[in-house]
Amino acid sequence: MNVKLLSLIEQRVNKAIYLLSEFLSNSKNHDYLLEKQLSGYTDVVIETHIALFKALNILPHDFLYSVREIQIYYSPDNGLSSNVQLNKKVISYLNKVIGSTLDSNSGFGYSFIPLHLNFYNSFSDLSTVFGLCLIDHSAKTAQSFLHEFTLNTRQINFSTHNINYLDNVLVKFKSDPSVNIRNLSKINNLSYLQFQKDCRQYFGTTFYDFTIKLKMMDVVEDLMFSKLMIKEIVYKHRFAEYSNMYKFFHRTYHFPFKNITRFYYVDKA
Repeated sequence: MNVKLLSLIEQRVNKAIYLLSEFLSNSKNHDYLLEKQLSGYTDVVIETHIALFKALNILPHDFLYSVREIQIYYSPDNGLSSNVQLNKKVISYLNKVIGSTLDSNSGFGYSFIPLHLNFYNSFSDLSTVFGLCLIDHSAKTAQSFLHEFTLNTRQINFSTHNINYLDNVLVKFKSDPSVNIRNLSKINNLSYLQFQKDCRQYFGTTFYDFTIKLKMMDVVEDLMFSKLMIKEIVYKHRFAEYSNMYKFFHRTYHFPFKNITRFYYVDKA
């Protein structure tokens, strides 16, 4: 896997956790959420996105990484306690997040804080932590629900920096999706064949296919965290029609809508 796709995965999971924290903060029922529910919501968000990345071949099925779920509790008297041994950087990060949040709000109620941290476990093992922290301001306590992903950096291809011009091409295409892809290749004085060769190395597929995958990630975010109807989502993300979006999810990449939890409707139930 190249560093571009790894960075994309990290950005998307981080954004999804942020959207979850916003959703929970705006929920009318958040005062009554149980610890098991909060842990479950975090699990659903991360597991859904990992399954999506595998379905889209963004995350290769043979890519080796380890995952562990971590639950951490904080109280003013006992500090941090956890079901697993914590890295010192994780401890420092959580103490800083919890401390600054408690200091900035001396009232009552709850805060939902998205968590994201990168650190090296060893010379070659890179760990990334994603999760959610629930802070009870009246009790001055906190609970954190984390997933820690660890991988060996030898699996990552860092040699694609010479074709990162494709990031700028992608920005131009997003600003005007009607532009002809062949014309995009001419911007950098490249042949169309060389342009698509670079795309396959950088994005893992053709330029057009990659833009479809990005749109599908956006659709999943809306399905999970908004109350938009599917037809509204079709229009928002410029699919030709519902059947077109349905085809990509159900037939091309075998990631049906039923695999996506709609939190807004769960919250209403």
